[in-house]
Amino acid sequence: MAALLATVLPLAIGAAISPTLVGLQLLVLTGTTKPVARAWALALGSALVLAAFSLLGLTVLDHLHPAEHGHRSLRGAAIMFVAAGLLATLAVRSIARQPTPAERHSSRTSDRLATAPTPWFVGVGALGMVVNFSTLLLFLPALHEITRSPVGLAGRSVTFALLFLITLLPVLLPVGLVAVLGHRADPALAATHAFVERHSRQIGIVIEVVFALYLVVRGLGELP
Repeated sequence: MAALLATVLPLAIGAAISPTLVGLQLLVLTGTTKPVARAWALALGSALVLAAFSLLGLTVLDHLHPAEHGHRSLRGAAIMFVAAGLLATLAVRSIARQPTPAERHSSRTSDRLATAPTPWFVGVGALGMVVNFSTLLLFLPALHEITRSPVGLAGRSVTFALLFLITLLPVLLPVGLVAVLGHRADPALAATHAFVERHSRQIGIVIEVVFALYLVVRGLGELP
């Protein structure tokens, strides 16, 4: 199981570094109308989409390599290379300063947050996860590692639970801090929100480039 965790956790950490989701969550939490309730609703929406993506990914990947557990394969290499290529494409788009789907979603969302009912934030979180391509592109190879691992069901289940929770940290950690600390968390939230707003594109580019290279190396290692 230690080897499985060593392959999955770097991808989980990369998936969790999401300026889009953390920016949305901080925008909600720094608002004045039911910020905690809205933030939990947003987290629920993100979790539902990630759960649906997980179910689809696990089903497809399990059928792709039912007899390849623990072995190198061209399919495994292809998954890594495709994910790397898509991440590199996202990085090029960001460097060219074209607005990403996530940025357009964030811009539209900020205009409607003030008067929106709390249940609407489930949809905000769901759409935020859907357009958060870099997170999903790193989450999928992590699922690939879990489905083909020779580790038993219990070990794979624990690894998946860790992957799922770590990926959701951008929406869970801020609201968790507010739930524990109350208004004492406000200065840290405001400062973090300002930092993410100023540097979200740069953070995204770094993550996309670094993990595109990481996946290329992993893909080369997958070749038989």
